[in-house]
Amino acid sequence: MRTRVLVLVWMGVAVTVWNGFYDLLITRGTKEYLMRSAFSRLGEGPSVSMVDIMAQTSHDAVFTASLWAGFVLASGWATIWLVRRG
Repeated sequence: MRTRVLVLVWMGVAVTVWNGFYDLLITRGTKEYLMRSAFSRLGEGPSVSMVDIMAQTSHDAVFTASLWAGFVLASGWATIWLVRRG
């Protein structure tokens, strides 16, 4: 029973970490688009496409969030393994 609770807790932490990183990186991409769009309208930069910027941002956000969530989940499994061993 104790192991199941630990598994659920660590899975919850990993999901929370994934959502947090994804949200943070999507927000950064949105701000980047808005900044580039403003520069473009002022005539100080090239025209930008929201689809292009957000496609790259979404890809990077999924990759980075998954990497961090995987690290947290692996740490959780190591913790569970150590608790069961000791």
